Amino acid sequence: MGLAKVRNRAKYYTKAFVPAKVLQSRLHKRVFMQFAEKTGLVYFGYVDQRSDEHRLVRGLTVSSSHRDNHYCIGSFKGYDVTLVERTDTLHFPGKPRMAQDWIIMAFDLHSNADLPHTFVGLHTHSDTFYAHLFTKFASLTKAPLGSFAEYPPEFIHRYAIYTEPAQLPFVEHLFSKDIAKNMSSHFGSMTIEITEGCLYLYAWHQRPSAAFLTTMLQNGVWLAAAIDERTYQ
Repeated sequence: MGLAKVRNRAKYYTKAFVPAKVLQSRLHKRVFMQFAEKTGLVYFGYVDQRSDEHRLVRGLTVSSSHRDNHYCIGSFKGYDVTLVERTDTLHFPGKPRMAQDWIIMAFDLHSNADLPHTFVGLHTHSDTFYAHLFTKFASLTKAPLGSFAEYPPEFIHRYAIYTEPAQLPFVEHLFSKDIAKNMSSHFGSMTIEITEGCLYLYAWHQRPSAAFLTTMLQNGVWLAAAIDERTYQ
C-alpha cells in the first residue's frame, strides 16, 4: 500500500472515531458562538469557577463540582445577561445519581427591592432533583396559589411555586395570573429562580440551537421586566 493511501486511511479513521462527547462539545460551541455574535454577547468558552476573572453564575445549580462552559456575557434590551452551559452530577442518599446538563441565563433585575428567594419548578423534575433542592434550601415552601385570583389550569398542571413561608402572599402577587398564563404558553420546559437580585432561567437541553437560545433570551427579558414592574405595584 502506498504512503498516500496510508495517510488517507489514517485521516478516515481519525475522523470516524472522534468521541461523541467531543463532537457534541464542538457542536455546542458553534451554536453558542453564533448566538453570542448575533445578540451582541461576548463568548468566553470554558471558565473555572474558582477563578475571580469571571462572575460566577450562582443559583440553585451552583456546587463545588459543577463545570461551566460556553460562558457568555453582555446586555440585551437594557438587562445585563450571563449565559452558561453547566454540567454536574447530583447525589442524594437513597436516590439514584443524576447527571445534569443545564443551559442557564441570568438576568440582573433593575429593582433594588430585596426580593425573596423564589423557585418556579416543573412537576416533572426528578425526585433526586427536588430532594437536593429542599436539602439545600430547607426554608422553601410550596405556595398554595389562588388567594388573589384563579390561576390558569395549564400553569397549575405544569408548575409549582416555592418560596419562604412569610413571603407567600407577595410571591403570588409577583407571579400574577397573567404572567402565569404567558409562562404556560411560551416557557416550555424552562425552570425559574429569583435570588440575590437576579432572575435565572434554566433549561435542560441536549442539543441547543440558536433559535432555542433566542427564545430563552426573549422570555427572560420579558419576565425580568414583568417582575420589576410587579415589585412596586
